[in-house]
Amino acid sequence: MLHRHAEQQDRERVSWGAAWQDLGLVFTRADGSLLRPDAVTHRFAQLVDRAPVPKIRLHDLRHTHASLALSAGVDLKVVSDRLGHSTTAITADLYTHVVPSVARQAAESIAGVIPLARSGRRHDVTPVLPRRDLPVRQAEVRHPG
Repeated sequence: MLHRHAEQQDRERVSWGAAWQDLGLVFTRADGSLLRPDAVTHRFAQLVDRAPVPKIRLHDLRHTHASLALSAGVDLKVVSDRLGHSTTAITADLYTHVVPSVARQAAESIAGVIPLARSGRRHDVTPVLPRRDLPVRQAEVRHPG
């Protein structure tokens, strides 16, 4: 889709000639100038009304992106930068509903690879929280004496 959009934008650039406003933007008006934010919001609302999707606002996509990124394990600093927040504290404050689940996932992933409990034999170690999706390493434990 972006390649087709770029091709269309190239055609518009040629047709406008010297009047083309080259601002280096991906999404512009036909002459390369800035899109009006209210026009984008209005167009998005029209598309949502026509599509068989839940009714959401354009701004909701921003929150969806942040929540999905954090849930996928994207670093908080990266998400914060992408959202344009001045500090990661702002991002963490706004997305506290996501951050605990990310922390829990991280803890479970780490716990899945750490041998935490011994089985009946002295040298066998079995993880308490085995994970099917992570390789589990069996470690031999040697005790002095």
